[in-house]
Amino acid sequence: MFRLMKIEWKRNHLAGYGIRAVICMVIIFGMVAGMALMSNAQDEPMFLDFTAFMSLANILVRITFVVFSGIIISRLVIDEYKNKTIQLLFSYPLQRKKVIQAKLMIVLGFCFFSVVISTFIIEVLTVLLNPTVHFFETAASKEDVLATIPSILIASVMTAGLSLIPLSFGMRKKSTATTITSSVILGILLNSMVSDGSSSVSMFQFIGVPIVFCLLGLAVAYLSYRKIDRTDVA
Repeated sequence: MFRLMKIEWKRNHLAGYGIRAVICMVIIFGMVAGMALMSNAQDEPMFLDFTAFMSLANILVRITFVVFSGIIISRLVIDEYKNKTIQLLFSYPLQRKKVIQAKLMIVLGFCFFSVVISTFIIEVLTVLLNPTVHFFETAASKEDVLATIPSILIASVMTAGLSLIPLSFGMRKKSTATTITSSVILGILLNSMVSDGSSSVSMFQFIGVPIVFCLLGLAVAYLSYRKIDRTDVA
């Protein structure tokens, strides 16, 4: 499986997406940091502490990499069906299921590691720079970063799983635009804010919501290749 994933990674020139992911991470940190500094300059602090700062950063990270996953799904799966190049892949002495599984594992892995690494790096940068530039008043330490590791891993797993949902929409008409559009809508919807008037939380913070969508994404992935060995490629 890993060998197939490596071949697909190289064949589709996906290394460039890693560079784009780093650029997006820098932009996200810059945006949130800029918002913090501008609000502080107006004596209306936007973030009171490390948790509030990272709450917005986490939302932007999740949205960004759900969209990235939609783009990669389009590249690895939808375009292959649309351009009929998937027929060539299926002509090789490999199980069709293995080919599709390798492609989807790339999507899952890319999304998972991108969210984990981006979140962790942004947290470290925040803790290191806050004493100097003052994003928020409450001091943050490495213990704050370490305490978030379990939640980062859980959120990354959930995000990776639900990032496969756009595959269902894209496969219906073999449409790249539909796949990417649905990933944008999904990312924004699941990270939208819900308020009771005194406080607001992201939909993603209701643990049942990401769990359900994660399972739905995994189900979509399974159904996409369940009968593929017995189905003609249209």
